[in-house]
Amino acid sequence: MSIVTLDTGSGGGSGDDDAAFIEALRHRAADALERAYRFLETQPDRWALLRAEVVCQARPPGDLARKLGETARPDGSLPLSTLISGGEVGFPPLDLASLDEDVLAVLGTLEAMLIVGDARALQAEWVEPAVRFLESHQSEDGAYRIEVSEEAAAQSEADVFFTGMIAGILGRTPVSKSAPLEAAGAYLAERFSPDAVEHGGYAALLAYAIFYTNVPDDEADQALQWCGRALEKGFRSRHLDAVSTLRVLLSCDAQAMPGATFDIVELLERLMEEQAGDGGFAELSLGGPETRTSQTVDAMIAIVRLCAVLDVQPD
Repeated sequence: MSIVTLDTGSGGGSGDDDAAFIEALRHRAADALERAYRFLETQPDRWALLRAEVVCQARPPGDLARKLGETARPDGSLPLSTLISGGEVGFPPLDLASLDEDVLAVLGTLEAMLIVGDARALQAEWVEPAVRFLESHQSEDGAYRIEVSEEAAAQSEADVFFTGMIAGILGRTPVSKSAPLEAAGAYLAERFSPDAVEHGGYAALLAYAIFYTNVPDDEADQALQWCGRALEKGFRSRHLDAVSTLRVLLSCDAQAMPGATFDIVELLERLMEEQAGDGGFAELSLGGPETRTSQTVDAMIAIVRLCAVLDVQPD
């Protein structure tokens, strides 16, 4: 029995040929979703499978939020799930086994917030204590700092990444306080430049994009223009694959970005081209199938979101 429930209607097409093309594309997307889900069924990552069930509308987002909430601790933190270990893009290399419990709690809470953010379930009761926990770990300079390297440059990149990611997801909640967001904004503004997103690497692009999309800031309009240009340039040059490109939009909970022009059909076609023979994504990952689960869920979410806005453009 198929797990996938995806609207495969032909949309509001302006011509029979275009409508038939769109209908065929939707059916291909439904097949890609089914194959991705079957891949996740073969993996030990139960969180990824639960997320996939939500994506495929086999269970409501509230179920995912509730199960995450069951792991919440009295201080509002949550333990690590499998977002990072499943190969989520952007995160710096982390030796999770070497990190102390407090750092792991910050990472686990960030994971949980990002997961319910993807599910659009940030209204869960445990979210506010989790927000307070993350806010309590902000450094005096406004950064959210997790020690990942003895090299100054690598640590600086990680500081930008975690500051943007944590403050960005906090900015998507109605319960975050303004002062921590403003402090994070001041920290990031001092380090932002067009070169930071064009040549500073994917992690910086992702972090600045999620922050400036979700947190009101004087720098947002200009910064997002540069983020959008860098994202499209990376996609067009194939420096960024479709999953990584769409992960930026998913993290921002946006269908588009200033400075970027993406065609829905092109994105969907490229995304499905990246699916491996086993149904998963991120086929070139060196860590094996278990490190491909997060990107596989990313691809599934992206397929559903793209199909939701897919339509035949008028001639």
